Amino acid sequence: MAEGRCNCGSIRVSIPALPEQSAICYCANCKRAGSSSFSLVYLLNKSDVHIKDPNGALKNYQDKDTKSGNTLTRQFCANCGSPIASLMGPEVPKIILKAGLFDNNPAPGHAVFEEDRPEWLSITRAG
Repeated sequence: MAEGRCNCGSIRVSIPALPEQSAICYCANCKRAGSSSFSLVYLLNKSDVHIKDPNGALKNYQDKDTKSGNTLTRQFCANCGSPIASLMGPEVPKIILKAGLFDNNPAPGHAVFEEDRPEWLSITRAG
């Protein structure tokens, strides 16, 4: 079992184990949402992710202006602002979980929206 948490600890996340690889998203929305040059994420089955939010700090933002054209529900902690996860819709059985919630993340195995990667950024991938 792998346990993660937001910065203030109000929200805790558990998954069966850390994936062998993470992924990088370079889209402008993920960069803005995380205030970074990319977002390190895990794409997991919703049924494998358990989010514990005993104080109701988990909030949703409907991101309608995405590069894919699909609305993304971005979840974050209202207390500390940590991004938690993104949901692609109720019919999609996957969840995009922020890897930074966990310690000792595996190296990224792939990336999406690489055309938006800053030219100065170079990341070594797994494999």
